[in-house]
Amino acid sequence: MENIDIMPLLDKPLWQLTGRELCALTQYAIILGVGEGASSNTNLLCEGVRALAKNLGCSESKVYELRKARVFDDAIVSHIGRTIVFNVDKARSLANQYINTKRGE
Repeated sequence: MENIDIMPLLDKPLWQLTGRELCALTQYAIILGVGEGASSNTNLLCEGVRALAKNLGCSESKVYELRKARVFDDAIVSHIGRTIVFNVDKARSLANQYINTKRGE
């Protein structure tokens, strides 16, 4: 494959790239490691107590119990009307933290 200058391609619209230019840009991105950490920054969200219970692997009653104890307050992303959206990773860590402190008592 011939050597292609990458810098002018960065300003070129995607629809104007040739196949060779697109391959060169892709290889350049792979070498730089662009996009490797993108999935670790995304948060898994779920809507409702039933979905949270399924994601945590516990019963709905346990989620209601922990919610009543205000364990999941920091994990609530949105609370509009009767719909609650939870950050699953944050809820999991808060639940584990709560359970570990309960065991320590």
